[in-house]
Amino acid sequence: MPFRQTTVSGFPALALRNAEIEVVAVPALGMKLTNLRRHRGREWLWRSEQIPLAPPVPGASYVETADSGGWDECFPTVGPCPLPAFEADGAPPASATGVMLPDHGELWSAGWRSAIYEHGGATTLTGTTSGTLLPYEFTRELTLDPREPVVRFHYHVRNTGDRPFPWIWSSHPLFNIQPGTRLELPTVHQVKLDAVHGRPDLAVNDTVSWPGAIGGRADAFVVPEPPALTDATPAATSDAPGVPGGWALKCFGDVGVSGRMALVDPRLGERLELRVDPAEVPQVGVWINIRGWAPTGKRPYFNLALEPCIGAPDRLDRAIEAWRTAQTLAPGEEREWRHEVHLPESEEA
Repeated sequence: MPFRQTTVSGFPALALRNAEIEVVAVPALGMKLTNLRRHRGREWLWRSEQIPLAPPVPGASYVETADSGGWDECFPTVGPCPLPAFEADGAPPASATGVMLPDHGELWSAGWRSAIYEHGGATTLTGTTSGTLLPYEFTRELTLDPREPVVRFHYHVRNTGDRPFPWIWSSHPLFNIQPGTRLELPTVHQVKLDAVHGRPDLAVNDTVSWPGAIGGRADAFVVPEPPALTDATPAATSDAPGVPGGWALKCFGDVGVSGRMALVDPRLGERLELRVDPAEVPQVGVWINIRGWAPTGKRPYFNLALEPCIGAPDRLDRAIEAWRTAQTLAPGEEREWRHEVHLPESEEA
């Protein structure tokens, strides 16, 4: 059966299945993906033990109320920020609007219209939503290959207004990791840092070698053993977001000509590979959290995000003004892009 209805934490969900893998989506939670795995294989998506799945609240802090794990989409920003004044080619300068773009963008808290259909043996789950603070229609199609262990993502955004607006997009999958998990970015050679916790050797806006400056070996970053959590471990505070000895960082790099990114679990011999066309999806964001950060009141996390993205860093205003990687969508203009997730039978890709 190519799909089935199910529930996740009491929310109606749809599970797409082929002979090798399963992916589960919850339309009511911003089309969040909660599960991604081979049958009888490891679960790749991280799930928070501290923030349960809950109905999203537009305008709320994502990290405080909705950082429950899984895979979300972020548009037109990731970090909360004011919508800045900007100048688009062939258009008069847009004035500052006073609009505050929300934490992790609008999509995770939006209402989505969803449908599922089959064509040529493949099963596709499509979701569409409309912007509140900016005029756009956003669609994501998720297609499970009928024969291969591959999930294909197809995105489409259209400006439905009469003025151009700036944007960035990022996928936001949070992955389960263990000590020894390998992160491979074969054609990324340097990264720029957007957030740093517990690493005095690194600073925001540094451009450093990848993976050497982060602590990796020549061909990969290998996840280290995190500091232990005990019953006495305090919750994070604004002054101490992580446990002693823990660290976290967010960095961005150009994905490079290979268009490939991978996580490898050598203990289980499993591999997850993301593939993009770098002409469509030029950047990758990496969030590594070795119990170095959590929102105030939570115990520090141990997880990793590997995020194909268009534009960097996380805040749209900085992507426009400092990093100059933001995109602009003119009235009536449409953009589309794709990426794939491969879950081969063994770590050999």
